[in-house]
Amino acid sequence: MKIEDLFIYPIKSARAQNVKDMKITTEGPEGDRQWMLVDENGRFLSQRSLPKIATIEVFQDDASLTIGFQKMFFKISKNNSFKRKITVQVWNDSFEAALEPDLYSQGISQYLGVNCKLVRYAPFSHRRVRSLQEETWKPEVRFADARPLLLVNTKSLEDLNSRLAEPVGMDRFRPNIIFQGQTAFEEDGWNRIRIGEVTFSQPKRSARCVMITIDQVTGEKKGPEPLKTLSTYRKEGAGVFFGTLWIPENEGLIQKTDSLEVLG
Repeated sequence: MKIEDLFIYPIKSARAQNVKDMKITTEGPEGDRQWMLVDENGRFLSQRSLPKIATIEVFQDDASLTIGFQKMFFKISKNNSFKRKITVQVWNDSFEAALEPDLYSQGISQYLGVNCKLVRYAPFSHRRVRSLQEETWKPEVRFADARPLLLVNTKSLEDLNSRLAEPVGMDRFRPNIIFQGQTAFEEDGWNRIRIGEVTFSQPKRSARCVMITIDQVTGEKKGPEPLKTLSTYRKEGAGVFFGTLWIPENEGLIQKTDSLEVLG
């Protein structure tokens, strides 16, 4: 099965960056959710409460992260002394992150209309993947909601769009890897896969929320869809599922020219 596209999200909930190849680290795609916005109490901010975050443009290269909004751009060097520490919270996880210079936080705060701080997942940051019982294997995840990587199937989106009056793009689901499947939601039954140099396992279905109703270009809520329709046939208990979350077993490179191989 062919890989169609690769994306990273340097700042949690901000705009995606399309990449031709993706270095996978033990914490997930390199640079993915490396930065995050938090409120004055250190709790993470996302499109759930601030849809406008979707309009913050980002681009990272080997040297820096570029952030842009309202014709304003600034660069944050990847060289950092990491001396300023702050305790942050992502859902029920509390851990330490590095606080970026106040000037950047002030600019973003003014744009969003709320007081916020820009933080970075630092060498001293440690956040374990929750719900994993194996004590001998202790994978980490940066600022992503649950697990390091989200995989989505083009056939699943086609299935959903066939039920909608107005089709939506894959960007609503903010995947890291998009692959051309054979049937919709077939990935629900997989336990182990290989893409390029990397093997992934310990999958978990991705529960979706109000974020998929937000236009990722304008940062505006577009009504109840596609969450409303998705919930009519992909709901189990309190969750509405689309895509699968994975943990890498090793580090390596993934490219757009790679294929996905199901191992079990």
